[in-house]
Amino acid sequence: MSVLVFRWNDINVTVPDRATGNPINLLTDASGELKAGEMIALMGPSGSGKTTLLNVLAHRGIPPKASSSGSMTTNLGKVTSRNISKFSAYVEQEDSLIGSLTVIETVDFAAKFTDSESTASERKERVAEIIASLGLKGQSGTKVGTPLQKGISGGQKRRLSVAAQVITQPSVLFLDEPTSGLDSTASHKVIQSIKHLAAENNMMVIVSIHQPSTATFDLFDKVLFLSKGITVYNGKVSEVCDYFNTVTPYPIPTHYNPAEFILELINTDFKSDGDDDDDNNNDNNQAALDKVQVVHQLKSLWDDKRPRYSMSEDDTEKSADPFDQQPQDSNADQQQHHSGIIYNLRQTYYLTHRLLIKSRRDFLAYYARVAMYLGLAIMMGTVWLRLGTQQKNIQPFMNAIFFSGAFMSFMSVAYIPAYLEDYQLYKKEHLNGLYGPFAFVVSNFIVGIPFLFGISLLFSIVTYFMCNFRHSGSGFGMYLTWLFIDLVAAESMTVMVSTAFPMFVIALALTAFMNGLWMSVGGFLVSTNVLNAFWRYTFYWINYQRFVFQGMMFNEFKPDRVFDCGKGCQCMYASPLQDQCKISGDAVLKAVGYGKEDVGLWMGLTIALIFAYRLATYIILKIRK
Repeated sequence: MSVLVFRWNDINVTVPDRATGNPINLLTDASGELKAGEMIALMGPSGSGKTTLLNVLAHRGIPPKASSSGSMTTNLGKVTSRNISKFSAYVEQEDSLIGSLTVIETVDFAAKFTDSESTASERKERVAEIIASLGLKGQSGTKVGTPLQKGISGGQKRRLSVAAQVITQPSVLFLDEPTSGLDSTASHKVIQSIKHLAAENNMMVIVSIHQPSTATFDLFDKVLFLSKGITVYNGKVSEVCDYFNTVTPYPIPTHYNPAEFILELINTDFKSDGDDDDDNNNDNNQAALDKVQVVHQLKSLWDDKRPRYSMSEDDTEKSADPFDQQPQDSNADQQQHHSGIIYNLRQTYYLTHRLLIKSRRDFLAYYARVAMYLGLAIMMGTVWLRLGTQQKNIQPFMNAIFFSGAFMSFMSVAYIPAYLEDYQLYKKEHLNGLYGPFAFVVSNFIVGIPFLFGISLLFSIVTYFMCNFRHSGSGFGMYLTWLFIDLVAAESMTVMVSTAFPMFVIALALTAFMNGLWMSVGGFLVSTNVLNAFWRYTFYWINYQRFVFQGMMFNEFKPDRVFDCGKGCQCMYASPLQDQCKISGDAVLKAVGYGKEDVGLWMGLTIALIFAYRLATYIILKIRK
């Protein structure tokens, strides 16, 4: 059964005044009703509460420290934050689209996330119909657009955002300022397309909109006017003029945009002092009135006329509240759990596919990082160019090993912008019920693996041979393996920090700080036998850079890696080969405080830390509202 009626009753939102602590009303007794196929406009001056009302109806949260009351119901039962995403979708004011996808790919992936029953041909047909109905057929193969590549226009992006949500077949569609930044012609076409889809799909549409033209205003079935959270009218658009002309003392002038007149009438930010201009002193001397008094007068008049919204018997007799129905037996529980696993795997597959396309096409996502790491590799290779086997080169070799691991980790901060873009899209699509945190975390990890391996391979090929590390195929393989694991761990930590603090500057600062911490206590800048007890028994043991550095040190300084002591046979490190004026690699390890080699343990702990970072990311997403 589908949702046919959506009602809200006595919605109140208050926030304490910062100075006095007294409650300030952001919304006062807002009520309304919408039926299938209808479209309502939430209108009012800036700060009137229309976006707050839209967010409350969509269960998208209220301002910090605010409190709310009221109820929302459908013919299927009470609306809650747990079931709202099952029958609704929300299109935000800012278009959260993947610029490297085409128009048809954007809509098709949205359909895949929600439609598991249709065949590929049926889904393709539906996608084509939605794109055509929103006037995007000519742009179906065009990319949305990135900062480096021009794509579709702003109005087309707005329609594409709507198409990506309409394809999910919601019963209720919430739109926040869908005409923002568009001219009157584009605004009219956007609303007209949405109106057509609402009627065609029996969908209810709730739109917050600022100041539409007369033609755009007339497309709506209903309108709700707000001023300072107070409802001054909520009814049919076709009855607005009659209501203000007959019930209120503020008739709408002939040939005047009703929406513009009412918005000017209820705007309390600008109070007129009643000048002498005759053009400003007509229609019951409106300009000379205190706008606050006007709003309260209109509220009083509307309170006497407004209908009371409640469930009718026709609505409630069908309602067994299927939103909250639970299986009654263990077999059903098992089936539900099984379908949940299948659902998560399917969503992960589609999301991985989409992210692979994005990563392959988006230069800024990975290719810019490839160029950055290649430049870093060339710089490192030329600085530590062709180090020899003299003992004076032992310390430079250790410095090169530290630099390669530490700075590969440190430069993972370059992934933050690309990840935050994916995270913002995840927030929108998760709230619309397309997929959950499991699919997002797993797909992000899977997609990153081949790119990170490619970066590590390219970096290793350049640096290993230019720096003249130990000549061995196995040595190169282990060097590559350690750099790859190092980069995966660094990116996993970056993802966790960026998820916990999804603001670029904060995420950048915290990630840089943590990498600086790992470098400081990794055993190179301060050796283990010098590091104080606090750091040695805390962060030293959860430091993936430490394990990587140790593994790379043992990989380079093998017993068969021999260095010449130089003139006079003055060896810097005690070694069994000292009588031959040589230093064995394992003697260098002992001198700097390393004992037994345990590659399996170090690699296992690093992989465990990678898993811990990804699990922490999942938990943060899971508990975040």
